[in-house]
Amino acid sequence: MKILISAVGDTDPIRNFHDGGLVHIARKYRPDKIIIVFSEEMISKKDDIKKVILSIDSEYVPEIVYHEPIILNNEVHIFDTMFDQFDAIIREYYTKDDEFILNLSSGTPQIKSALFVLNRLSEINVKAVQVPSPEKKSNAGVGHDDSEDIDVLIDTNMDNNQDFVDRTIEDTSEKFKQGLMKKTLRDFIKKYDYKASLELANQLPDFPGLKDCRKKLQDIVDSLDRQAVPQVLQKKKWSEEQKKVLNAYLTIDLQKERGNFSEGLIRIKNLTEFILEDYIENRYPGFLDNYVNESEKYYLGIQDYNKILQIKDRTLYDKIKPILRINKTRDTVAHRLDSIKAEDLKQLGPVLKTLKGLVKEQYQLTEKDFNFYKDLNKELLELLK
Repeated sequence: MKILISAVGDTDPIRNFHDGGLVHIARKYRPDKIIIVFSEEMISKKDDIKKVILSIDSEYVPEIVYHEPIILNNEVHIFDTMFDQFDAIIREYYTKDDEFILNLSSGTPQIKSALFVLNRLSEINVKAVQVPSPEKKSNAGVGHDDSEDIDVLIDTNMDNNQDFVDRTIEDTSEKFKQGLMKKTLRDFIKKYDYKASLELANQLPDFPGLKDCRKKLQDIVDSLDRQAVPQVLQKKKWSEEQKKVLNAYLTIDLQKERGNFSEGLIRIKNLTEFILEDYIENRYPGFLDNYVNESEKYYLGIQDYNKILQIKDRTLYDKIKPILRINKTRDTVAHRLDSIKAEDLKQLGPVLKTLKGLVKEQYQLTEKDFNFYKDLNKELLELLK
């Protein structure tokens, strides 16, 4: 069954010797059922509208349903109210088995806007139709025909013949959808959700900047999936250790920005162990070889390096105390499946500051090097302007 849902406006049923939006859509699509939503002001048109619809063709006799309740006059100009009411109306009548049509050309601007947005945002599959005026311009200034006898209006209606000019335009909503997707893409980037950003970018049609945006997103997503160093960092004239350590820190900071604190905690321990092993190996060559045999070196953990630093480097030992304290929280999260307490989350800022200081000192990096993802976001958002 084909069903039309329509409000009623000033141009309905006939104006200036032509169909109003409601009648013209009925003339073109011949819906089996027409659900008409009246306001208090428009209810007086009820009988005339029915008579005009039935004049389309002697063999065309659709079921006409007058929706209740009638919309109050003091509500028809409130967008939020019209959005909620028409959303409820559509869902009341909607079935998956029927074909639904929305009239986007009848009613107050707020009603038409509500239907316009509902067509784009709702998950319901409907066809939305606009009907421009015969003059292809605003109806402002065109006199109303309300006082004319309805039979006279029908007889003089220039659309009331088989060769009528079809003025209907089906609203595909592509530009709106693309604009909405583009805004959502920007929001995902601002939240550092690069995988969701890439999926959305791949659904958008090409426009200037999008190709480069996709390329950068693909590199980041691939790198994060494989725990690899992104191409931009790979091109830096640094040692492999510098690239690897900075990338590891940036990944931790990224998890914090995303709100994935438990993942960040686990990575903090791993990166700290790598830095401390590297530091001791370089500062005290051969010490670890004498401390444990080769097969045991692989199993050295943060507590072992902590004991070594108590002997060899009290300054560094004092520096990493915040990391050691939060490592206890990490152990309960990783091994006992406990949740992270609010007070532990407060430690994360100072811990990352400590870890960042370690990375900067040990690997001769500058503050600017740590802005990688913030700078990336600026580049991506600039490409999407």
